[in-house]
Amino acid sequence: MTELNIQTELIAFFIQDIPESIIMTLVVFSFLCLRFEWRKVFKIAFLLALFNLVRFLPLAPGMNTVILMIALAVLINVFTGTRMSKAFIAVLVSSVIVLFLEMLYAKPLLQLTGLSYEATFVNPFLRALFSLPYQIVLLVIAIIKNLYNQRGGKFAA
Repeated sequence: MTELNIQTELIAFFIQDIPESIIMTLVVFSFLCLRFEWRKVFKIAFLLALFNLVRFLPLAPGMNTVILMIALAVLINVFTGTRMSKAFIAVLVSSVIVLFLEMLYAKPLLQLTGLSYEATFVNPFLRALFSLPYQIVLLVIAIIKNLYNQRGGKFAA
């Protein structure tokens, strides 16, 4: 990996990977009716962001996403004691929401900006900007579901 790639990936790690991991962890916590215990959320998110480095491995397309989903479910299980099956379902639902949202806005946004997917992926700032819409929606879902859990006494013991 060249120095430019390392610098680019470090920037992406801080402006996309960590925020995205925090939001995914929050939405999974909310689906599992877990309280937002910030120490656990940040530990899980940081480790998940580190797992994001699997994108440098020579894997078949999409395998890094599968690895990240498994990693998030395992981290949730390890840090919260939630059953693995429940963790997998919550991660799967969260990932389907991300996929649906990306399908909804990615192509129109690329056409509107005149950028290619490749151009947005190599630039960490564009990559972070293009992931912002689904991150905002996921964050809103996590907050609303967490409020619902609080008001309804739905938190897991």
